Amino acid sequence: MQPPITVVIPNFNGATLLQKNIPSVLKAMQAYTGKSSLIVVDDGSQDASLQVLKEHFPQVKVVVHAQNQGFAEAIHSGVNAAETELLFLLNSDVEVAESLFAPLVQYFEDPNTFSVNPLIYDERGDVKRHSWNLRQFKAGTLKLMSWRLEKALTQRTAGEKLPAAYAHGGSFMVRKSMFNALQGFHPIFKPFYSEDYDLGLRAWRRGWASYFEPSVHIVHQSVGSIRSNVKMNHIKTIRRRNRYILEWMHLSATQLWFGAIPASIVQLLGEILLLDKVNLKGFYLACAKLPEVIQARREIQATQTMRMTDIMDVLRRFCS
Repeated sequence: MQPPITVVIPNFNGATLLQKNIPSVLKAMQAYTGKSSLIVVDDGSQDASLQVLKEHFPQVKVVVHAQNQGFAEAIHSGVNAAETELLFLLNSDVEVAESLFAPLVQYFEDPNTFSVNPLIYDERGDVKRHSWNLRQFKAGTLKLMSWRLEKALTQRTAGEKLPAAYAHGGSFMVRKSMFNALQGFHPIFKPFYSEDYDLGLRAWRRGWASYFEPSVHIVHQSVGSIRSNVKMNHIKTIRRRNRYILEWMHLSATQLWFGAIPASIVQLLGEILLLDKVNLKGFYLACAKLPEVIQARREIQATQTMRMTDIMDVLRRFCS
């Protein structure tokens, strides 16, 4: 008998997305031979989301935030409401394959598995490169490395697990006890972006692995709730801010002083010349959080069993 699972979907003003995508989730749950349940956390929506859930999906458990609290807090509320050890965290702008869950569940037979995510397609049928988060420290930053689906499928067919730096936050299965041990998404990354990346790295540093499973897939649609409700310049600023924060929290002292910081200085000089206010503001906002970054860095180092260089070694041989 397969273990029970809970699907958790955070929602903010996503009535149309819920009506479009929940049927695929319910179909996948029906195909899964273990017990399954679905929780939608409505994060202060002002559209018809709650009405859609009540009228069209009465079997769904709904957790309601009276006011919008953001992606991380919506996920945390869903995790707290779930009664199973295995959770599938899913954005509302995602359609899932019917056969999705069973291949992901198999990874958790290993007690050191933290998370796993499936292959991600966009609406055109193109593979999204963040399906498999292979990262290496190059040119002063943690770069997403290229990979080929054909090679990944061959390796998976041979029985080899495909480690990833982290599981994509919009569609991944995770062990609840480990998620809670890490206290979930770190609040320093609010309101959005990089919290999944940091979570995966913090798990690895405890010795808990994340994987990519290319034999099953989801379709991530082009417009999600963040881009629908937030101005693009603000999104770019927060994305840049959080990139700095993540690297400052996780890179080794050598990587920081001899790689990341010199590269950042060169980049910042170019942005000053170009009067790139969006990215300069991102750096300024990151600097404002330095005391929090230093505290988080110390906490991570105090509990780590793997260093960042160890994690990069695990991923390196899969990078093309």
